[in-house]
Amino acid sequence: MSNKINNMIIPAYLNQRIVFDLIAMLQDGLSTVTRITSVDSTADKDRKLYGAAFGLTQVLSSLLKIDVSGRRTLNKEKTAEVQRNEERVHTPASIFKKLREILITDQKVFFLDDNYSPKPGHMVEFTADLRKNPLIQTMDAIVGLMDMAITFSNEPKKKGGYKPKPDENKTTKRQMENFLESLKIGDTTDIVSDTLANKYRAVITLEHEFLNDPTMSDLVDGHFEVLGKIIRVITDSSCSINLIRKTALSAMPKKVLADMFLVLSDLQTEKGFDIPPLKLEIEGPVIHVIPIAIFS
Repeated sequence: MSNKINNMIIPAYLNQRIVFDLIAMLQDGLSTVTRITSVDSTADKDRKLYGAAFGLTQVLSSLLKIDVSGRRTLNKEKTAEVQRNEERVHTPASIFKKLREILITDQKVFFLDDNYSPKPGHMVEFTADLRKNPLIQTMDAIVGLMDMAITFSNEPKKKGGYKPKPDENKTTKRQMENFLESLKIGDTTDIVSDTLANKYRAVITLEHEFLNDPTMSDLVDGHFEVLGKIIRVITDSSCSINLIRKTALSAMPKKVLADMFLVLSDLQTEKGFDIPPLKLEIEGPVIHVIPIAIFS
C-alpha cells in the first residue's frame, strides 16, 4: 500500500475541478498558499581566503547556496538570526497526489482485482489498457478509406486521359463525415478499457478540457492507472452501454440504425475494405466510470 501512495504521478488526464472539490470537502476548505516561517543561525564572517576554486560557476554556486571552492579560511564570526518567509503553492498534480494519499489511507478507494464486486458510488482505482471509442475509431478509418476510394475510382478513356466514373463514394463519404461529426459533438468523449482483472470492461467518460492532449495520442493504446467513481454497473450481456447515447441517433429505433449501417457492411463484404467491425454498444459485464485522473 505504501508503494501505491509514494509513487510519483504523471497525469495524462486530470479533472482539476473534481480534485479541488474533493480535497476541500475532506479538509474543511482548501488552503491555496502555505506560509512557512523559519529562523536560521548564520555567520557574518571577515575572511582571508587561500587556495583556488573548483570549476563550478559562481552563478551555480549562488543558486545552490553552497561553497564548493575548496579554500581555507581564517574567520572572525558574528552570529545573527535571520527570519525567512516562504510561500508554498501546490500544482493541480501535487494536490491530486495528496488527495489520493488521503483516499487510500482512509480506505475510501476500492482496488479492482478478481475478488472485487463493483457497485455504483464506489471510488475505484484500476490498471487498464485504454482504447478510443470503437465506433469513432471505426468511422475515422472508414472516412480515410473513402478518401482513397474516391482517388482511385477513375477509369481511363479509350483515347487516353481519365474520365470520372459515376461514383457513390463521394455521397457515402459525406454522410460518414456528418455522422462522425455528430459522434464527436459535445464536451465529453468515451474511451474504453480492455477486460479488467475482475472480467469487467470499463467505459470511461472524459471531459475534453482536462485532457493533456486533445487528440488523446498520449492516452489511448497505453497502460494506465485510472482513479474515478463508478456511476453504472452492468453485470451481464443482457444489457449494454450505448456509445451513441449523447447523440440524436440514440433516439432512433435499432432497426433503423441497422439499415443505416448496411452500406458499411457492404464496404467490408463486397468491396473488401479491411475495417474494424462497427460497435454501437459495449455489452456487460461493464462499468461506467467518471474519472478523476488517468496517470502513469
